[in-house]
Parts: sequence; C-alpha cells; structure tokens
Amino acid sequence: MLLKRVLFVAVVLVLTLSSIESTRIARAADPVTIQYWNINTPTFGGPQVDTFIKSFQEKNPDIKVEARSFSGYSDVLQAAQAAIAAGNPPDVVQIGWLYRLYVGNNFPFVSVEDLVKKFGGQEHLKLFPQNVLDLPRFNGAQMGMAYSLSNSIVYFNADLFKQAGLDPAKPPVTFEDWAKAGQIFKDKLNLPIITFAYADDNWNAEAVMASNGGGLLTCANGKYKALVDAPESIEAVQTWADLNNKGYGLNLLTNDGRAAFLAGKVGAFSQTIAARAGLQKEASFDLRAARFPAFGSKPTKLPGGGNMLVIFSTDDAKQKAAWSFVQYLTTKEGFTEWTKGTGYVPLIPGLTEDAKYLADFVAQNPIEKVAVDQLPNVFSWTAFPGSNGLAAGQSLFEAMQSSLGGKKTAKDALTEAAGKINSLISSESCKAS
Repeated sequence: MLLKRVLFVAVVLVLTLSSIESTRIARAADPVTIQYWNINTPTFGGPQVDTFIKSFQEKNPDIKVEARSFSGYSDVLQAAQAAIAAGNPPDVVQIGWLYRLYVGNNFPFVSVEDLVKKFGGQEHLKLFPQNVLDLPRFNGAQMGMAYSLSNSIVYFNADLFKQAGLDPAKPPVTFEDWAKAGQIFKDKLNLPIITFAYADDNWNAEAVMASNGGGLLTCANGKYKALVDAPESIEAVQTWADLNNKGYGLNLLTNDGRAAFLAGKVGAFSQTIAARAGLQKEASFDLRAARFPAFGSKPTKLPGGGNMLVIFSTDDAKQKAAWSFVQYLTTKEGFTEWTKGTGYVPLIPGLTEDAKYLADFVAQNPIEKVAVDQLPNVFSWTAFPGSNGLAAGQSLFEAMQSSLGGKKTAKDALTEAAGKINSLISSESCKAS
C-alpha cells in the first residue's frame, strides 16, 4: 500500500511539473504585443494600416500589433503624453513633423542609434539618403524613422467646373484666379468654389502665409518671435478670408470640408496629397487636382506635412518588436503600398522612377504627380518651440478661425495672436539661419 502511495505521489508530481513546464513554454511562445498609435482613419490610410499589420503578423507570428487611431496629430500627442506620464507608453507613435521639437524636449523616446546598437538594422538605414535620416534628428540623436511626407494640393470637381462653364483642363493658378472663378461659380451654380482643410496644426495657414513671403516664426536677437503679424502674413490671410466673405470660399474645418466637397456642395478642396486615395475611392464625380494657389508670380512655399515613427517602449522585448515593425513599414515595398494607399510621397530615392515600384502608378495618376511636381516648393513645417508650443499653436488657430469666419480682420486677429504667441515663447532661444 505504501509503495502505491509513493508511486501515486510521484506520478502526480511528474504531471504537475510537466504541466508547469508546458505552461512556461506556452507563455514563452506567446506573441509580444505592441501598440501602434496613428492618425489613420477609415478614410485616411486606415485600410492600408490594417493591411500592413496583417501582413507583418503573418511574417512575424511572435509579434502582435494593436493599432489605435486618433483624429489628428495633437490628439495622438496629448494621449501619448498622458500614457507616458502614467507609466504605460505606447510602443510606436506617428508624430507629426510639427511636433518634433516638442516631443524631443518632453518625451523619453528611444533613439534609432540605441535601437540599432541593441537589435541591429544598420543595413536598413542604408536605403535612405542622409537628409531623410536627419529629418527626425533632435540634439544629435535620430528620434525616429521618417515615414510620411506630403504637401497641400487642390482637389476639384471637374463636373461642377464644366457646369459652371470653366475649363477643368485649365484650373485656377493664383488666388486672384480662384476669386474670379469663384464669382462665376457663385453666379452659375450658387455654390462656393473652394474650401481649405484647416485644423489646429495650422498647416494650410503656414502654406498661405509663407507663399506670400510671410510665415509663423522668425529669429530676432537670439529669441523666437512671431511672424504671423507681418504685413505679408496678414495680407495672405485676409486674401483667404475675403474668399469666404464674398461667398467664394467655405469656412469649414477639415472633416466638414471634406464631406462638403464629396457631397458636391463646394467645387474644390485644398488638402494634403495623403488624402488622395480616400478621395479617389469615395468621389462620385470626375476628381482632378491643381497646384496650391499662388500669390501672383510668387512661388508657393509649402510646409512638408506627414510624420515620423517614434518608439517609446521601455521593455526590451517590446522595443525589439517595435523596431521590427518600423523597419517593415519603411521598406521599398512598404513605401510603395503606403503611397498607393494614401498619397504620401515615398522617402526612398528612385521608387517613383522604378517600374517595379511606383513609376507606372505615378504616370497613370496625375493627381499624385501634382504633389510630386511641388516637392521643390516644400520646406520644414514650423513648430512653435518649448513647453508652451501647443498653446502658441492654439492661439494662432483661434485667431485664424476668427478671421476666416469674418469676426475680425486678419490684421486685428493676427496682431492679437502674435502678442499671445510672443508671451508664450519669449524665453525660447534660436539661431538665425
């Protein structure tokens, strides 16, 4: 009887240890889960993100990617900051170029140099020219991988243009041209001709001001100073506001403007080339595109939109998985599908000339070519510096809305905004270029 009990205990012990070992092995085989926070909605790159994640997970079954979408760069930035403060950082985040300095100063990012040192990837970096690698640089460190680059174009409804008696093969070029065409649109169709995408990132605001010789910031005596109240900036914004005041323009924020355009309630929509794929999919009319409006013979100056991929993981396993995912997104194949699925311009040289990748696509897609042709006009999107940078941007956004809505003149609104901005960034140092 004693022998049976001993054998029974031994069997139970063996089974228990076996079960524990099986559980340990199973847990070790569980995939590492990482979070990818982005601004890609169902109508703005979201489907392509889903495709990337599915394909990546098939090739990397030991990694699970959970995507979380936000409505804009400021939203994802604020959410990431809160999560980091709570000790639960997202692993990979799309950070808009506008917020590079703010993130560098306030967020504990994992540099590309550290990732390469720990997990490899030097060969992947050789795909990119040095200036692309330098785009996300902060205090000598590469904060992340440059991912998306765009510029603002004007999508237009060629069917409405024809109905108004305008030649869609010769769309307006300057703001003056758009105003003249706007009068025709109003008389013939009783519709506004254009709406500009607008949000609290002030992207199109900077494009309009800079294209007239103004801008958002300047460096004076070693300190940043607002440039939004410069005569050129004020004139540019008033020109935009006048389109609205005369009924030629429609003052709407980005999502509402997009909906109005697709519904045929406005003739044209100035927005990022990154919206191309979504608009082409949803438009029920002949969708075409024109260059961003110029001021007379002055060349347009367009802030480069888009984002970089930054890793904030604190756990080594998650850092490694996140770095694998980032590298996957930024391959030649990744950029090819990203451009096709959104409109963003690829950051690896030669893809738009290579038949294996994007040459045929660009040749057959004249809307994409508009943005490619505008690349020489692109400059770095201006970021308001320091810990008060977000508040400074909000001050400009509120002033723009006041002016574009006809509540104040551009001069009054921007002069007031300049005062607020200067008080917020007065301690921030700079070097004149």
